[in-house]
Amino acid sequence: MSQTLTLFHAEPYLKQLDCRVDRLERDDAGLPFALLGETVFYPQGGGQLGDRGVLNIPLAGEGEALRTLEIVATKKRDDQIRHYLSIDDETFADLQTRVSDRQATATLDWSLRYHQMRVHSAMHLIHCMLERTLGRVIAHPVRSPLSDEGGENQYEFVGEFDEDSLRRATDALNEFCSASHEIRTEADTRQGQGFRWWQCEDWSIPCGGVHVRNTQEIGVVTSSMKIKKNTTRVLVTLSAEAEELG
Repeated sequence: MSQTLTLFHAEPYLKQLDCRVDRLERDDAGLPFALLGETVFYPQGGGQLGDRGVLNIPLAGEGEALRTLEIVATKKRDDQIRHYLSIDDETFADLQTRVSDRQATATLDWSLRYHQMRVHSAMHLIHCMLERTLGRVIAHPVRSPLSDEGGENQYEFVGEFDEDSLRRATDALNEFCSASHEIRTEADTRQGQGFRWWQCEDWSIPCGGVHVRNTQEIGVVTSSMKIKKNTTRVLVTLSAEAEELG
């Protein structure tokens, strides 16, 4: 089984990569995917969406100059990063026997990736600002799913804070973001293989996702909350684009 060399933590702003196509395969459900020798595509996990984009495979000298395949999702299975493809059965069968060890270019859907990077750190920081506003520690969210539109922190409690507290925390977050604070991520092998920390100022939160390097890149945050049974949900959207500083 091939192990994919991952570059998205070391180079989160790398949008395109010349890489090797190891092979094309299908998963247990019959869905086609490409295995690459190295990748900048982040696989779905920890609430963050898997990257999307395109894979360009040159086939010069074989009657075709270039074959462009859409990568519609990225997922991890064991040590593999699977780049799921939008491809018909005939094309898949044709390419499967011809692309092994062939060089290709993988290009991210950067608008999706950069939004995920921005909103991911925003979700950490809204929690930090809630604690600062309340003056006490609150339990971390049990889930923090991200989408194309925004993010959500899901807490298994009710009554720890109200809409006014969230409004004040959001105001504090926007002021904090505009003041330009560094965001860092690093591996911690003492905690286990693949364990990583997200860090900003004195805050450290376990997270293996991909983030921006400066709070200014997050832009302006808006928030709302919903309560259902024993769950409090904090929803965050980014109301404005910000300048990329990476």
